[in-house]
Amino acid sequence: MKSSSLVALGAGLAAAAPISASSLGASFFSVSSSVVVADGSEVVKRKNLPGLDDVQTANAVAIMNENYAQQLGRQGCIAAITTALTESSLRILANHVVPESLNYRHDGLGSDNDSVGIFQQRAVYYTDVACNMGAACSAGQFFSDMTAVGGWQTMDVATLCQEVQRSAIPEAYKKYVGMATSICQAARL
Repeated sequence: MKSSSLVALGAGLAAAAPISASSLGASFFSVSSSVVVADGSEVVKRKNLPGLDDVQTANAVAIMNENYAQQLGRQGCIAAITTALTESSLRILANHVVPESLNYRHDGLGSDNDSVGIFQQRAVYYTDVACNMGAACSAGQFFSDMTAVGGWQTMDVATLCQEVQRSAIPEAYKKYVGMATSICQAARL
């Protein structure tokens, strides 16, 4: 992830402003800038986004950073987070049907056809498995498809998610729009 596209959340940090990774003391997004000294070592305490655990928060942050880098605003954030919540509960899923996916960091296993990653992108169509298995890169693929949808900026979010994903269960996206909205609002998007 490029440090110039990092978005910071937390006490005293502007939510939608880019911040360098070195200023956070880490090479990834930090949700909180709180530093606790324990036994002489520095520990960065991270705050999770609303309703999410540590893993989900890290994945959501990667998506939001890509959204910020592409300047897709609130609609892009809500659509991507809604889709990731619906498809994988914001977890990067490998799949035994796509053995290469098991070689990459993953948060669990999925079993839907040849779908992999946080957006459950079909390996038959999205052939770069390494990209599919990275939250930021797969978000970029999602955003590329999303921005190709006419009227995406003002479309109902659940409808937009379905237009991008072409799910067999189109109504499933409605369930997570509210939660995704809260998550994106926490990021001030």
